[in-house]
Parts: sequence; C-alpha cells; structure tokens
Amino acid sequence: MKRALVAVAVLSLSFASVATAQDKQQAAKQEAVKPKTAPPPLEADVRKLWGAFKNKDKSALSSMLDDGFRQFEEGLSEFGDKKTEVNAVDEFELLSYSLSDFTVKSIGPNAAVVTYIARYEGKSGGVVSKGKSVFGEVWIRAGSEWKALYMQETYLK
Repeated sequence: MKRALVAVAVLSLSFASVATAQDKQQAAKQEAVKPKTAPPPLEADVRKLWGAFKNKDKSALSSMLDDGFRQFEEGLSEFGDKKTEVNAVDEFELLSYSLSDFTVKSIGPNAAVVTYIARYEGKSGGVVSKGKSVFGEVWIRAGSEWKALYMQETYLK
C-alpha cells in the first residue's frame, strides 16, 4: 500500500513538472509573438522640423515646438525659447543638411528622447559655415501630435 501511495505521489509530481514546463514554454511562445512596444516614429518629425527651418516656414516650425520649448547650443550663455528658435530662421540661412544615426528611446507613453547626428551648411551675416553636431531632443505628445520640448546641440570635431 505504501508503494502504491509513493508511486501515485511520484507520478503526480512528474505530471506537475511536465505541466509547469509546458506552461513556461507556452508563455515564452506567447511573449515572442506579442508585439514589443515600439518607440514613437519621431525621425520623420525631426526631419520635418529641419525642413521647416530650411524653408523658413515659421508657422510649421512654431507648430512643431511645444510652448515650453527650450534649447541650448554650445557657445551660448543662456537658453533659447520657442520664440528664439522660430526667429532664428531670419538670422541663419540653412543651405543644406543631412541627418543620420537616429535613436529614439521611449521614456513614457507620451515622451521620447531622440538623438542623431546632423551635418549642415549655413550662412549668417554673409559668412558660410559648416557644422557637424550631435543633437539630443526631448519630444512630447500633445494630443495626437508630437512636439519638441527640449533640444541640445553638441559640436563634433
């Protein structure tokens, strides 16, 4: 009788182990099939922002910047705001640019950090200059649109 009870107990434990292993395998398969949370597709918005700046489209540029927008560039001694950035198209003519090495990291359901490299050529006061910089930007979702909240440029050598 003891042997029968021990045999039943061993078989029960064996089935439980097999069931647990199968449950784990099934859960792993479901996790693999479940779509990952993709970062917001902000690269297109960044490119649109640069295009608005190049085309001196103040209305489009303004609509893509949050009202609380701030920026900081190397060589400056203070932050710029939305008005500063929109009016910068009057002082700096963006002649050409290329953007690469994008990363977008979601930092919440309505916020993301975007980093990329920009190579550009522009003219200010009749002087043409070239630049290569890394940009770090914070974008937030306002309703159904993404808007730039913060931008920082760091020059590369």
